Parts: sequence; structure tokens; C-alpha cells
Amino acid sequence: MFERILFPTDFSEPSMKVLGYIPALREAGTREVVLVHVIDQKEVALIASGGQGFLGTVPDQETEAQRELREEIHHRIIDIRRALERQGLAVIVRMPIGSPGKEIVTAADAEGASLIVIGSHGRSNIRDRLLGTVSEYVVKNAHQPVLVIKRDVAAPK
Repeated sequence: MFERILFPTDFSEPSMKVLGYIPALREAGTREVVLVHVIDQKEVALIASGGQGFLGTVPDQETEAQRELREEIHHRIIDIRRALERQGLAVIVRMPIGSPGKEIVTAADAEGASLIVIGSHGRSNIRDRLLGTVSEYVVKNAHQPVLVIKRDVAAPK
């Protein structure tokens, strides 16, 4: 039923929790995972400006911070890919640059995903409250079913 799933990650704990659901999805027929990490255009602009925000100038050459960020993302993606391949799944990796919600929906359509499996919250809970979550955008705009994996919530004392 869900032969090709799209797994977007920002490497946060909630998005990585999706990995725990992959074996059950594999048993339900998943054979291929499209692993997506969207490089947020806003973060690229901030790093490129040397932390001066959108008012600074953007250098033409890659900065040390940009290179380190790119390498860190590359290593994390490889680790996730290997974990999925060890489970017998084929893996396609996509790393678009842009607005995360829009790029996830676009990737799901372009890759013919039958299901999107996404964590409920990303890295910035404060920003999520102000601007709306990426997962909320995906739920509202995706053409595929979306499985949202909730983050662990500590029980009240």
C-alpha cells in the first residue's frame, strides 16, 4: 500500500523518531524511502552573511561555516541512509534548498511518494509557534496521506 515513503528530516529528535516506525512500514509493504533534508534558504542566507542577517552582504565564495554545515549534513544523511539500507530498503536522497514545507510537498509529488512520514516538531519550537510548523504545512498541502509522529511528551508531575 505504501511502497514508496517520503521521510523528511531536520535531524531533530522528533524527526529522527520516524526511524523507529520504519520496520512496521516495511512489514506493511514499504520497499523504498525517499530521504529528504531541506536546506532552509533563510539559514543559508544567514550563514552566508556571516551572521549579519538579511542586511549583510552575501559573499560569492563558500565560507568555512557553510562548508562545515554542508559536511555535517552529508554525514548525517549517510548515517540515516545506511540505517535504512540495513533494513533492506532502497533509499533515494534529496537535499533541496528552499522553504522546508514547500520543498517537502514538491519532493513527495516529484518522487511519487505514497505516504509522507514526518515528525510533529522540528528544531525550533518557538519559531514553530510563531510561523506554524513544517508538519502542519505538509498536512494541509500534501496530495498524499501524511503520518505525523508525535514527539515524546514528559508526563506531568
